[in-house]
Amino acid sequence: MKKLLIISEGQNTGTRLIKQMNDLLKGYLEMENILVSELKTSKIQADLILFTSVYVKNRSIRYLDLEIPNIVSRRIIDHKNIEEIIRIEEGKDVLFINDGYGSANEAIEQLIDLGLDHIKYHPYYPDCVSYPHLEIAITPGESQLAPYEPKELIDIGTRILDIHTIHEIVRILDLESYLDDSLIIDYIRDIVEISKSIDESRKKSLEAQIILENIVNTLDYGVAFINNEGEILSLNPKFEYILGVKRKDLIKQKIEMFLPFEYSNLNGSRTYIGKIENRDVSIQFREVKIYRNIGYILSIRLISKFNNGTDYVDGRVLNRKLHNFKDYLTKDKAALDMIKRAKKFSKTDATILIEGENGTGKEILAQGIHMNSFRNNGIFVPINVSTISSSLLESELFGYEEGTFTGALKGGKTGIFEMAHGGTVFIDEVGDTPLDVQPKLLRVLEEKRIRRVGGIEEIPIDVRIIAATNKNLLELVEQGKFRLDLFFRLNILPIQTIPLRRRRDDIEYLLKHFININLHHRQIESLEDFFKKETIEFLHNYEWIGNVRELINLVEYLTLIYNGERLGISSLHSYMMDIESKKDKIYLSREEIWVLKQFKIYNRIPLGRTRIAELALDENMKIGEGKVRSILKTLEEYGFIEPIGNMGSKITIDGKKVLEK
Repeated sequence: MKKLLIISEGQNTGTRLIKQMNDLLKGYLEMENILVSELKTSKIQADLILFTSVYVKNRSIRYLDLEIPNIVSRRIIDHKNIEEIIRIEEGKDVLFINDGYGSANEAIEQLIDLGLDHIKYHPYYPDCVSYPHLEIAITPGESQLAPYEPKELIDIGTRILDIHTIHEIVRILDLESYLDDSLIIDYIRDIVEISKSIDESRKKSLEAQIILENIVNTLDYGVAFINNEGEILSLNPKFEYILGVKRKDLIKQKIEMFLPFEYSNLNGSRTYIGKIENRDVSIQFREVKIYRNIGYILSIRLISKFNNGTDYVDGRVLNRKLHNFKDYLTKDKAALDMIKRAKKFSKTDATILIEGENGTGKEILAQGIHMNSFRNNGIFVPINVSTISSSLLESELFGYEEGTFTGALKGGKTGIFEMAHGGTVFIDEVGDTPLDVQPKLLRVLEEKRIRRVGGIEEIPIDVRIIAATNKNLLELVEQGKFRLDLFFRLNILPIQTIPLRRRRDDIEYLLKHFININLHHRQIESLEDFFKKETIEFLHNYEWIGNVRELINLVEYLTLIYNGERLGISSLHSYMMDIESKKDKIYLSREEIWVLKQFKIYNRIPLGRTRIAELALDENMKIGEGKVRSILKTLEEYGFIEPIGNMGSKITIDGKKVLEK
């Protein structure tokens, strides 16, 4: 019986080739496998030597008798084991592991020749010094050589001998008559079947691509893909329409030739507002990574303009002319310090919580923070939680998928967080957020991801969140109406606005400012040109329960009735008299009067609750710090004391009047 000696680098290869030849020759051939590492100590006897690769032959030749016939095998991928490779997504990088440099590269070439060229192969072999760490690795039976544990390891089995090598072996050994032709036929049939699988896979991929193109082409806004050189590679018909340029004139052209900004200014994901063909548009870029290359998905939406000058995108308000810090009018030192703090906060990307009464300019501050941040080219999207029903709030914030509920828009709806990608979301009256929505809002703050109502996919978002409230969130926490963890996530950078009654110096300044704005053609030099002296005194001491908003509304009314004669107290709104008269009916307890007296006694020294508790102890008054805290809150609500920054509080004019009575 003739003997075939197979010399290989690894045991797996030799074992697999012996099995293949046994299947073909039904035991008419004796075979032995010797590893290259064993040649030095082995006694070689054979009728034919089969080297598994040129690399193996070069390493083995010095140990062999050159008079023995020898051939180098041609080995091919076992077609039965490559269906898993077909399913790998196109463009994926994979590590290909084999026992030598030559065999690894040869196997890769064969896979590419088979048509499996939809992925990028990176060869690895023993002594390979440079290789990437990838999620997927492929090996022809050499999994033990893997340099690390990949997320997915596809073992396609050891490469087998090709038909040419098989015929060469049986010819040299004179074994043609023993070769089982049916197995050769099966082998060829396997090749045909796997070729059909590859073609079918590519056909499905092409169909999927066509379906995707049809979906993109039906969108009601423009979409394009731009490579990292700023060139337009793909676009839909709506993109052509908005730009007013034909597809053939857009493909491979630089995007900055058609849009109002330079491509080099892009970084990450941004939103821009600009004009194209005299039409206002919202332009959003989202950075994507495809085949290890950075590119951008660009979307363009037309901005509809209504009669009131407000801009809308997808039916939602988009403020283009935003306030800045200079629009927060004040001469008050504490208020100026607050604005200084807000300017500092604007240079970070952390969440901000603005607390304060209605009418104290919380949204002006939020807009100023946005305009002074690195997101100032992005969209500022405000939403007032208190004006939206709890059943609609979730879909308004996060959007919804098509068919989620009766009446849902075709194609679904983009939520505020998605729309504001690259910009700022201002959530006003955040204390009114329903309890069932609060965990989802918390997730946005923690994970920067949202899931549309009715959707499965998590969508990453890049937004800065500014929240505002006129309520005490910690009190809501105690009442079980607000989550403590959400409070802490919102309260990273806190800002407290100051009510107008604690900014007495601003009252006359703001009155004069807004009177001159509303009078248009005639201006006043001082308030005494517009008001009688007692009216000015009344307004200076008034509570201003609606703060600056109330002051602006009063000025609008007064400038309309103004006929050139100075206005008296009787010209003011009647409810203002009612509010002032209620001050005379306020009942204070003995302890509250005692605390208020301390503020009068220590008129020029700010007092805090610790110091007041100490004074109470000295005079045998049974008032602890907890009680003092409650009394101070009551006196401040009545306007009888006012805080002085973090130093404590002092008595007001109204507080002194109460003690006089």
